[in-house]
Amino acid sequence: MDMDKLKQWMEVAKNMNGGDFWNNIFDQDFAKQFMNEQPYTAPNSSTAKQSGREEKNTPPFPAIDILEGESEVLVVIEVPGMKKENLELGLNGNSLTIKGKAILNHSDLKLTYSERFYGDFQRQIRLPDTVSPNQLSAKFWNGLLFVSYHRIIEKGESIPID
Repeated sequence: MDMDKLKQWMEVAKNMNGGDFWNNIFDQDFAKQFMNEQPYTAPNSSTAKQSGREEKNTPPFPAIDILEGESEVLVVIEVPGMKKENLELGLNGNSLTIKGKAILNHSDLKLTYSERFYGDFQRQIRLPDTVSPNQLSAKFWNGLLFVSYHRIIEKGESIPID
């Protein structure tokens, strides 16, 4: 596609959808460089951060899966390379909190590039049900923390209709 035609198309789309439409779609630095036909360089791409995570578009840590059945709920929390002694779980209503610290085990070496997360973290996980702490079961195995509970199925009483 010709760049002039693309610029014209974007201008028409901007006029039809309002001025803020494209501002929300494109990252402004990317759009400016794209329109000027300059190669795009990601922010902070030349330096690795100690935490191993970029500020923009990073998935939350730790990664989780929530699996629901009719009688059980299982939350799988991925904490690679961590020890269970460095983890803490808390519960408030239906909000499960995991806290911990991911430690770099090779402190005698200098970290020059990293895609992994290191440091303190905390994540709240919204559970599908309100439970009490004594209903939860937590098991740690191979870098995965499994938190589960059995659902209490309350069957409402039938109300006769006259």
